[in-house]
Amino acid sequence: MDEKALNVQVKGQNNIYYTVAMDLASLRLNGFDVFLFGTPGLLRFRVMRELICSGADGFIFVFDAVHPEKDEDAISILNSVRNSITSDIPIIYLANKQDLEGARSPEVIKAQNNLPDDCKIFPTSAKTGLNINESIKYLVNEIFERYKEVLQTLQKYENDIKSLAEKLNKDKVEMRDFLNNLEIKRFIEIDRINKIYRVKKGLKKITS
Repeated sequence: MDEKALNVQVKGQNNIYYTVAMDLASLRLNGFDVFLFGTPGLLRFRVMRELICSGADGFIFVFDAVHPEKDEDAISILNSVRNSITSDIPIIYLANKQDLEGARSPEVIKAQNNLPDDCKIFPTSAKTGLNINESIKYLVNEIFERYKEVLQTLQKYENDIKSLAEKLNKDKVEMRDFLNNLEIKRFIEIDRINKIYRVKKGLKKITS
C-alpha cells in the first residue's frame, strides 16, 4: 500500500482516534495509476460520499466483520452509494477484521445483508494486510474491463480527433470534456499543441 497515504483524524473522548475527513492514497499497478479515497463509515458524511461518487470508477465497501450491530448503518450508506452511481460501476466488498476472534465470514455477511449472490466479497484484515492487495487488483481489473472497448477505439484514432468525434457522435465541447476526463483518470496523455493524444502504454489486465 501507499506509505505516503494521508489521513485526517481527531482523538475522541474515549481516547480512540477517528477519521474526520478522508484517507487519500495512490499506488501503481502495471500501467494503472490507482487513486484511493476513503470516507468515514458514518451516516453524517453523506455529502462527502456524494462528491466521491460523482467521479469514482469503482468502490470498495467495507463491512466490520466483528460488529454486526454496525450493519444497519452500513447498508444505509451502501444504498446511498448505489443510488448515486450507474449500475455499470463495479462494487466489491470486504469482510474486514478477520484477524479478530468472532469475525463473521464473507458468506455470513453476504447472507445477513442480502448482498447480491454474484457479488465479490473478500475476507480481509487492514491490520495484517490479508487480501488487501488482492481486492484492489480485482477491482482495477473490473474497471479495466469497463473501459477496454473505449480504449481500443481511442488507440485507433490517436492522430485524428475529428474522426474520433464522428465515431463517438460527440460535438467539440463533448469531446473536450471526454478527453479531459480520461486524462484525469491517467488513461491518456494529451498533446494540446499538436491536438493529439496517446493512450498510456501498459494498460492491461492484472494477472498476478
